[in-house]
Amino acid sequence: MKFIACDGDWTVGAAGELQCTGQLVSVASGEMQSLMGPALTWDDVSELQGEAMVLFATVFGFLVLKKVLK
Repeated sequence: MKFIACDGDWTVGAAGELQCTGQLVSVASGEMQSLMGPALTWDDVSELQGEAMVLFATVFGFLVLKKVLK
């Protein structure tokens, strides 16, 4: 499978179309992994899940307090 990449920046035109400020290049799916960097480890996933739960609990607690104090 091939993908199209831009060696510059992607922008959005007036009509909503995507525009590339550089050159369009074709990238094979095997090359995508090297462009994206290393994959997440299970330790990274666990850490991100924990941080997401703390964020959710904080926002939920704030909304509950806001409703109780009204």
